[in-house]
Amino acid sequence: MSGIKQPEVDSAEQFSRRDLFSFVRNVMRVAGMHPLGAETGGTKSCLHYLLGLCDVIYELFNYFVCVHIECLYICTIYIYYSTGDLEFLVNCLIQTVIYLWTFAMKLYFRRIQPKLLKQLIEFINLKYCTRSAPGFTYVTMKGALRQSNLWIKTYVYCCFIGTIFWLALPLAYGDRSLPLACWYPFDYTQPFVYELVFFLQAVGQIQVAAAFSASSGFHMVLGILLAGQYDILFCSLKNVLATSYLEMGANMAELRQLQAAQAVADAELNQYNYSQEQQTTLTELAALIGPGENRNFQIAFKSAFGRCLHLHRYIIKALYKMERFYNPIWLFKIGEVTFLMCLVAFTYTKSTNANSFMRMVVLGQYLLLVLYELFIICYFADVVYQNSVRCGEALWRSPWQLHMREIRSDYMFFMLNARRQFRLTAGKIYNLNVDRFRGTITTAFSFLTLLQKMDARA
Repeated sequence: MSGIKQPEVDSAEQFSRRDLFSFVRNVMRVAGMHPLGAETGGTKSCLHYLLGLCDVIYELFNYFVCVHIECLYICTIYIYYSTGDLEFLVNCLIQTVIYLWTFAMKLYFRRIQPKLLKQLIEFINLKYCTRSAPGFTYVTMKGALRQSNLWIKTYVYCCFIGTIFWLALPLAYGDRSLPLACWYPFDYTQPFVYELVFFLQAVGQIQVAAAFSASSGFHMVLGILLAGQYDILFCSLKNVLATSYLEMGANMAELRQLQAAQAVADAELNQYNYSQEQQTTLTELAALIGPGENRNFQIAFKSAFGRCLHLHRYIIKALYKMERFYNPIWLFKIGEVTFLMCLVAFTYTKSTNANSFMRMVVLGQYLLLVLYELFIICYFADVVYQNSVRCGEALWRSPWQLHMREIRSDYMFFMLNARRQFRLTAGKIYNLNVDRFRGTITTAFSFLTLLQKMDARA
């Protein structure tokens, strides 16, 4: 056990342990991808069973809304296929793909992998580090959580604004049309019937926004939070010798000498992803030394370095859980985004000729949201990869030359293991990174060119 006292962090930088996924879990609840109530053990009251019943009803209602709209679009494509109206058929195919993916995400999160989802959230929430080890500098999870909330809220709001525009189109036209143009086996313009159909389509569009933003947004939140854990690891590795000195009860002269040797690394820019490094004065460090410390440097270093290794193993385990959860669906997601991007771009180019400005805005929003979703999947996977190869750099920022003989074997062992890069993949086939983002866009617009040539010949 460490004999170092817990540092008193300034109230402005204090970061207490909390649920890191509260917002994205609420989005999952809206989409019916997560239970409505908190899962509690012990005695269950009548309120618990009532909430469980409401949860089941809400889930089944969401399934009904998505499936019935999906079936209506399939029937629409079948009925109007012989007309040869490529723009209308492509528009129907877009909605068919969107609702199929929405339904698949609901099933995957709620029924296929609910245990793995729960394990992943609980594993990160229970074991994440709130701040780096004591040393001349420190970082906390405050910056990563702030960026996580900013990114996820921006993405979710953009998705819901896009659906609101779709719902606003019939109101703008004032012709009792529907947000989603598809075939119905009855006259939906009749009083009460129109309001009911409009309500079901509105619910369906809200479910699309919630399902898309929850599935991709959770991936984004995981990437940012684990990057925050990497920041804490980098700072702890950089200050591992300072932590060791505190463990062994070093005096002020020894701390001052070590601080002077480490000052060179403190001037380096872009050491962290989302954290702001804070300084700890020598007086504050001296106050952290507990009574009865062992003067053996090697024992103190093993203890301090061991905590860094424990944090590194925790991050890798979390990444493996994330990879196991997401790699099956991202393989299909790459294909779905490529297909959807091509179809939306085609419909947009066709709509510029005759349709209204409002419809062009809505389709433009759809295209931007598809690109945005693909970007956050690939970019934050790339962030994870870049951090996985930087652990060795963080370790070299410590003044290792002062104790080369004692720490050489531990440093070399860590450096060899840190060279193992971690890549998030799509079905263990494609590596998710910025190059994949660029390649998918290129493929999508190649298909768009082919589709435009087919339309020109028709």
